[in-house]
Amino acid sequence: MQTGERLKLVINYLKVLLSVVGICFFLQADNCHSPARVLSQHLTLENSQSGYLLYPLVKRGNSDAMSALTKLAIDSGDQYWLALAGKMGSSGALYYAAMRSQNPTQIKTWLKTSATLGHAQSQFEFALLQTSNDEKRMWMQQSAEAGYEPAIISMAKFIFESEDNSEAIIWLKKAAEFDASSAFKLANLYWNEGKTESAEIYFDKAAKQDFASAKIALQVIRQHKMEPLLSLLTVPVQGPNCAQTIQFVATTLVSFIQASAFQDQFEKDKRLADLPLCVLPPIWLQKDSLACSNNFKNEARLGCDLYPLSQLKTPLSFTHMIIFAEQGKANVNNGVMFLDQSDKYSVFVHELAHFAGFVDEYALPDDLANYHCGKNAAPNLLLLPLPEVLLKRGGALDREGEIKTQNTLAVSKLSINEETQLSATKAIKSRYLPSARENNWQRALDAHNELQVLESNTPVLHHIARSRTCKNTEYESFKPTQQMTFLEYHDVPNIPKVYRTLWRQSLLKKANYPALNDNLAISAFANNDNEAGLFWSAL
Repeated sequence: MQTGERLKLVINYLKVLLSVVGICFFLQADNCHSPARVLSQHLTLENSQSGYLLYPLVKRGNSDAMSALTKLAIDSGDQYWLALAGKMGSSGALYYAAMRSQNPTQIKTWLKTSATLGHAQSQFEFALLQTSNDEKRMWMQQSAEAGYEPAIISMAKFIFESEDNSEAIIWLKKAAEFDASSAFKLANLYWNEGKTESAEIYFDKAAKQDFASAKIALQVIRQHKMEPLLSLLTVPVQGPNCAQTIQFVATTLVSFIQASAFQDQFEKDKRLADLPLCVLPPIWLQKDSLACSNNFKNEARLGCDLYPLSQLKTPLSFTHMIIFAEQGKANVNNGVMFLDQSDKYSVFVHELAHFAGFVDEYALPDDLANYHCGKNAAPNLLLLPLPEVLLKRGGALDREGEIKTQNTLAVSKLSINEETQLSATKAIKSRYLPSARENNWQRALDAHNELQVLESNTPVLHHIARSRTCKNTEYESFKPTQQMTFLEYHDVPNIPKVYRTLWRQSLLKKANYPALNDNLAISAFANNDNEAGLFWSAL
C-alpha cells in the first residue's frame, strides 16, 4: 500500500473512531474495540465510514470482518473498497472489482488471483480469457467441479464437441438437470448410440424446460420411422410442373428435424414461389445407410459415398437430392447437395441456386475461378477479357464470334466506371461474353426497371455491374445487378427479380434433367462397377 493511502486510511479511521467515542464512553474500554462490537457498530454507519471501521479487524485476519467488508464493497460498488478488500485476500471482492474494471490488465490479474483463491465465478471468467485449450479446460473444470452452473454447461459443451462421448455424458448429465440445451445434446448422443429409451427420457426433460427442438424430436420419434435405402426407389412421380424434383434425405434424427423445417420454410418462401421446383418431404434413412464424412475424398468438405444407391440400378423419380448429414462444409456436387446440422435455411437457398448453374459472386479460389470463368456458362455471369489479354492474343477473340478487339478495348476502358448506367450499355452492340446472355439480361433488366418506374414512387433500378467471381483471372466478371445478393453472402436475403427470371429460364431450359444420375454413374465407375456406371450413364 502507498504511503498516501496509509495516511488517508489512518485519518479516516480516526474520524470514525471519534464518531463512535460517545458510544464507547458508556461501554467498557475492552468491549469498544471488540470484533463483536465493531461488527455490530459498522452497520449503523455510512459505507465509507463502515469500511474504515472494519479495516483494522480485516488486517488482524478476522474472517467475519472480511466478509462484511466484501459485502459492503460489492453492495456499494465502490471500486476503492473492492480493490482494497481484494488486496486483503477477498476473492469475491477481486471478482467484482474485475467485472467493474475497464482495464484489461487489471481484469486478468484480479480474476487470476481470485480464481487461484478458489472463487468459482472467477475461475469461469478467467477460463474464457485463455487462448490455450488446456488452460481453458483446467480453469473451466475447476469452476464446474465447484458447482458453478454456467461452467458445468460450458464444460459439457466443450467435451461434447471435442472429446470422447463417455466423458461428455458425465458432464451432460450434470448440466441436463438445469439446462435444456444440454439435455437435448445428451438425448441426441443416446439416440445415436441406439439407446432410444434413455434418449426419450432426456428429450422429455428438455421439452419440459420448453426447449422447442426437443418437443419436435419427440413428435418426430412418435410419428415417423427410419427407412432403408430402398425407400428412395419408391418415391412417387411428381407432376409436370416440376423442372427439378428434389428429394430431401436425412441421415440422423436432428437432420430429419432440420430437413422438415427447411421444407416448411421453402413452401412459405415467396421469393421462390414462381420457380418450377418441387421439394419432397424428407426420408429418414436408417443409420449407416450412407457413409458420410466432413473430409470426403480428402477435399475438406462434406460428402457421402453414393455407391450403395448406385448399386441398386433402378431409375429414380427425382432429379436431385439433398443429403442432410452431421458435420462438414456445405457444397453441391452435380445433382447432390450436402448440408450439415449447423447450416441455416439461407445456406440451402444459396446452394439451391447452384443446382440451376448459378455461380458464387464472391471471389472464387483460383482453381474454381479458372474453371467457371473459362467455361462461362453460369446464368448470372458475363465476362470481359482484360485489355492486356487481348493484346497478347493479337486481334479478334474467336469465342462465339461476338466481339472484336477494337470494340472490346474501348468498352474495357468504359467498364472502369463501376456505376455505368443502362444507357451506356446500349451505346455498343456487344460488350460482354457471351452476347446472347447479355441480350437476355438486358431484356430482363428493362422489363424489371420499366415495371419499377410504373409501380413505385422510389423505383429500384438494376443494371449490369462488376462481380468478384473472376478476380485474379484474365477476365473481368459481371452480374445482373449492382446490389449485393444471396450469391455473394448467403445471409443476404436479396434475390432480385431479374435473378428469379434467369433462374426460371435456366430450370425450364433443362427441365427434368436427372443430374443426380451423373453422380451415381461417377460413383459406380470409381468403384470399378462398369455395369452400374453404364446403367446410370444411359438414363
